[in-house]
Amino acid sequence: MDRNRSMLCFTIAANPAIALIATFMLASSCLAYGQQQTSPASQLPAQSKFGCRYPANPHRRPQECNDAVFGLDETLAGEWDPIRRAAQRIGLTPTASYVGVIQTNVTGGQHQVWSYAGQLSIGVSADLKELIKAPGLTAYVGISWGTGSNLASSLDSAIPTTGLYAPSFYLGEMYLQQQFLRQKMTVLAGRLAAANGFATLPVFADYVNYGIDPNPFSLGANDVTFFGPPTGTEWGAQASYAFTPSIRATAGAFNTNVNSANGDNHGTDFSLQEGNKGVLVIGEIDYLHNQAASSTGKPGQLTAGYLHSNNFFPLLTCSADQSEGYSGAYVMGQQMVFRPDGPGTSQGATVWGSWAHNFKDLISPIPLFWGAGLSYEGLIAARKNDVVSAGLIRTEASKYAPPTNTEELLELNYQWNHSHFLTITPHAEYLWKQESRDGRNATVLGIQLSITL
Repeated sequence: MDRNRSMLCFTIAANPAIALIATFMLASSCLAYGQQQTSPASQLPAQSKFGCRYPANPHRRPQECNDAVFGLDETLAGEWDPIRRAAQRIGLTPTASYVGVIQTNVTGGQHQVWSYAGQLSIGVSADLKELIKAPGLTAYVGISWGTGSNLASSLDSAIPTTGLYAPSFYLGEMYLQQQFLRQKMTVLAGRLAAANGFATLPVFADYVNYGIDPNPFSLGANDVTFFGPPTGTEWGAQASYAFTPSIRATAGAFNTNVNSANGDNHGTDFSLQEGNKGVLVIGEIDYLHNQAASSTGKPGQLTAGYLHSNNFFPLLTCSADQSEGYSGAYVMGQQMVFRPDGPGTSQGATVWGSWAHNFKDLISPIPLFWGAGLSYEGLIAARKNDVVSAGLIRTEASKYAPPTNTEELLELNYQWNHSHFLTITPHAEYLWKQESRDGRNATVLGIQLSITL
């Protein structure tokens, strides 16, 4: 019976017609299973790695998870997964997850629409120290399968209400990673996603909308080669260096193949030149505040970055004409401001803010973005691992783009963490435009399920 539950998690994505019902059935099944096999959520240990909260989940997997080790209680299979444990003994770690969301516009829009979107993600990391005796060298490959529909298109919204809509199969990141200089320097090369390594914060994962999770949406809306899988990836390389335990610098260079970024070939367009006329370069500095294991202060992160592309982009005034390149910058940060149970605990309040700007309005439909919010873990004493979050984001349209690209989105959600492998997030989003028209502003209600297999 336990194996049947694990198989259900994989087959749910195969038929979108049953996805709506299966999401709720899966939640009930996993709840009963988790009560038998895991400790209560209030007794779960806090994650030890600030930038990798869910190391067993390959969905939008941050690259800080490359060397993370996860426990038996972080997957639905748990200790009943001998295949994974046997693979780990030879250096291979397979991971899988399914994330699905049901949403509807209870107000606004021309018609009420029910929308479901889901993604099955599978990843395999390899410790090549075990396989080919290469110390510090690891490899990673990821794939995904998406089903469902896109509610944001029905609402004519500039900000997607979820980032799960990416139907069909996509080949994700494929790269080698090598550590140097006593693990102070980390180098990645291969098929990479800029969005997985730059301009993101751990707190962004507490939200459902694609406007902030996993990055400020304007960065990809202005340049699709920034987006991460699904849909596409690019050939590239990046390196990070830890000057001190608190200060880290990261730089990367990525191909700008628009065909690959759009996912037209399902992530399998490996060409270097087709659709590519330049390179996307990004530099970032992170200040990691109170993140050492011995720190007693409240943790936080401050990130600043600069990006430049010399690819050619169509003019917003005339798509037949093109202009070369753009530059942009972003600043973001999160900081825990209240921790009632003291050092060594994760419960409390974290505030965050984000700003991004592209400096060329003529080719950037959303040149300016900002957002701010608050997440509180353990607001209810009996549910110490649950998280309640509120966030407000705004996209501002170029003067050459449709004014409807200027939009605000407010999200309020409650992340019910049954365990490390099962999270259910009821949420509400309100979208409004700077120049609204009848039926344009919308209230969206939904529920998201995330299960790590």
